[in-house]
Amino acid sequence: MKRVMAPISSTKKKLQSLDFDAHWYRRVFHAFGSSFVVYYMLPDTIEWIAFLKMWVPISVLTLAFFLEIARVQGVISGSHFFGLRMYEQKRVGSYLFFASGIVILLYFFPQQIAVPCILCACLADPIMGEARYRFGKKEAYAIGFLVCLLFFVVTWYKADLWVMMVAAFIGSIGAVLGESVNAWWLDDDFMIQLTPALLLLMFLIGVEAMGVTALPEPVIYPSLLPW
Repeated sequence: MKRVMAPISSTKKKLQSLDFDAHWYRRVFHAFGSSFVVYYMLPDTIEWIAFLKMWVPISVLTLAFFLEIARVQGVISGSHFFGLRMYEQKRVGSYLFFASGIVILLYFFPQQIAVPCILCACLADPIMGEARYRFGKKEAYAIGFLVCLLFFVVTWYKADLWVMMVAAFIGSIGAVLGESVNAWWLDDDFMIQLTPALLLLMFLIGVEAMGVTALPEPVIYPSLLPW
């Protein structure tokens, strides 16, 4: 009996270790996504850089899309995709939703909206995940709201005070609502980015329809280093 229990115990420890590694791999992957804000530091005035800014993100996303379709259909073994959760074995992985949200923000939204929304997905989302595990769901949402609020305040600090406060509140509420989405066909990694972005866009349209210029100056400018 001892001989049988020993391998079982050893296997259990290995699986727990693997789950632990995958957990922190996903957290680090999320945090690494914040590096995409470097996109705004690349100057559009240099032709080849502008070309890369236009085509590299969509090319990478397209490649990831076809790889993911191949994985879901069993053409490529899921063992090559470390960090996938069990429920992602038969559906599109959250990393594709995550990347799709970032690319949409970079291409179709102003920097003042895109940057805090990307940071919410990359940093606030894993913080909420850890807080939910340690403290509970309500506490996690409260912490997440405050973290997101910081991102929006820092990004909109050049706007009028009332605009900054309203935009930060709308964006933070939108991010928390987006993170709470739980559906097999739609991932919170996508909604935590696009929900606040769409809400802020509607806010801007409404405010500017009243003749008020609400969108502040960008906080990130292209690098002035020689290329």
